Amino acid sequence: MTQDIGNRLFEQFERAVLEHGWAHISCARIAHDADIELAEAYRHYPSRFSYVSALIRRIDAAMLEDFDADLADEPARERLFDVLMGRFDAMQPHRPLIVALSKAARYDPKLALHLCALSALSAEWIMDMAHISSAGVMGQLRNKGALLAYGRAFSCWLEDDSEDMAKTMAVLDKVLKRGERTLRKTEKLFCGLKRLSRCSCRSKSSCGCSTKKDEMSAPREPVVDEGGELAPAS
Repeated sequence: MTQDIGNRLFEQFERAVLEHGWAHISCARIAHDADIELAEAYRHYPSRFSYVSALIRRIDAAMLEDFDADLADEPARERLFDVLMGRFDAMQPHRPLIVALSKAARYDPKLALHLCALSALSAEWIMDMAHISSAGVMGQLRNKGALLAYGRAFSCWLEDDSEDMAKTMAVLDKVLKRGERTLRKTEKLFCGLKRLSRCSCRSKSSCGCSTKKDEMSAPREPVVDEGGELAPAS
C-alpha cells in the first residue's frame, strides 16, 4: 500500500513537470491530483526536491539490477564504459522528465546543485560497480574523470533520441579513451614526484647527520680569560 502511494505520487509529479514545468510544481497540487491526503503525501515526499531524489534512486536501482558481474574480467576503461551505458539504459524510460529537469536546472541554481550532489553520490556506485578504486589522490582523480566523462556523454544523450544511443556511445567512448591517456600521464608524473620527494628527504637527512657529527668531532679552541690563563672548557 505504501509503495503504491509513492508510485502514484511520483507518476503524478512526472506528469506535472511535463505539463506545467518545474517552476510551477506544487506538492499540495500533486497530492490533490493523485487523490492522496496531504499528510500522507508529505511522509513520502516532503518537498519537490524529494521527487528529484526519488528519480535518481530509481535510475540507480535499475542500473544495479541490470549490472553484469562478469565485467570484472574486462579492462578498466571497458568496465566503466559498460557501467555508464547501463546507466543511460536505465534513464531511457524517464527521458522526457530528465530532459525537462535538465532544462529547468539552467535557470534554477538550487535544482542544479541538487542534481550535482545526487550525481556525485551515484558516481561512487558507478566506480564500485566498475571495480575502480577511488582511494587516495589518484582515486579522487579517477572519480572526477569518470564524472567528467559522464557529464560529456549526458549532454549528448539529451539530444540523442535514437533507440540505440549510437551518438552517446561514440562520445562516451572517445572521452574515456582520452581520459585514460591523460590519467596514465598523470600517474607517471605523480610517481615521479613521489620518488623525487623521497630522494630529497634522504638527502636532507644525510646532510643533517654529517653536519651534526662534524660539529661534535671538531676540536674546540682553548678559552683564555682576562688574566692570560686558560679557562676551563664548558
